[in-house]
Amino acid sequence: MPTAERVPSTRERILVLLRRHGRLSAPRLADLLNINSVGVRRHLGLLERDGLVESTVDKPKRGRPAAIYRLTDAGLERFPRHYDEVAREALAFLKDHDAAALAQFLAWRNERLAASYAGRVDGATLAERTDALAEVLSEQGFMAEVESAPGGLRLCQHNCTVEHLAAELPDLCTSEAELFERLLGTRVEREATVVDGAVRCVTRIDLGKRGKRPQDRSTPSPTRKATRSPA
Repeated sequence: MPTAERVPSTRERILVLLRRHGRLSAPRLADLLNINSVGVRRHLGLLERDGLVESTVDKPKRGRPAAIYRLTDAGLERFPRHYDEVAREALAFLKDHDAAALAQFLAWRNERLAASYAGRVDGATLAERTDALAEVLSEQGFMAEVESAPGGLRLCQHNCTVEHLAAELPDLCTSEAELFERLLGTRVEREATVVDGAVRCVTRIDLGKRGKRPQDRSTPSPTRKATRSPA
C-alpha cells in the first residue's frame, strides 16, 4: 500500500517561498499561499519567534511603509547544505597533494581556537582547567563532561561535530588532542574516539604528571602524534 505523501505545513511553505523569492511582504505571501493576511502574519510571528525569519520596514516613495520578510541564517540552514562534503574534499585534496599545507592549516586552526578559548579555559589547577574546557566544548556542540579516573580525569565528548571529516582525516583528531594539551598545559592520551567505533571520544588526563601551565599560548606547540586507541 503506497504511503501518503506528507503535506507541507503553512510555515514550511512560507520558508520555501522566502527561499525562492528572497524578500516578501505578508500580503504577497498571502496571495501566493491563497490564505488571508491575518493567518500569514500569525505564522510569520511564530517564525520570527523561532529565529527563522526576520523583517525590515520598506519605505516606498508612494504608499504606506510595509514589513518585508526574509530568512535568517538559521532559516537558511533549514535547506540542504553540503559544507561537510566540500570541506572533506578540500582537506582530502590537501592531504593527498600537499601534506605540509594540511599540517600548516591544522596548526593555524589551533592558533585561532587557542586564542578564542584562552580566556575561558582557566584555573589554578589542572582539574579546574579541564572542567572549563568541557564547558567550552559543550557550547560548541561536543556534549563534553569530565569523569574521575584512577590517578586522573577523563574528558568525554558524547558528540563529534566533525565525525564525517575525522573518519577520513584522523589528523583532525590528532590536532584536537594537541589543542587540549596546549590549553591544559599537560600531555593527554586518547583512549577512544567516535570515528574508531566508540560511542564517545575519551581523552585521558593524568593528574599525577602535574603538567605545567603554559606561559605563552601564542607559540605553537611541537607537532606530536596523539595516541589513538581503538574502542
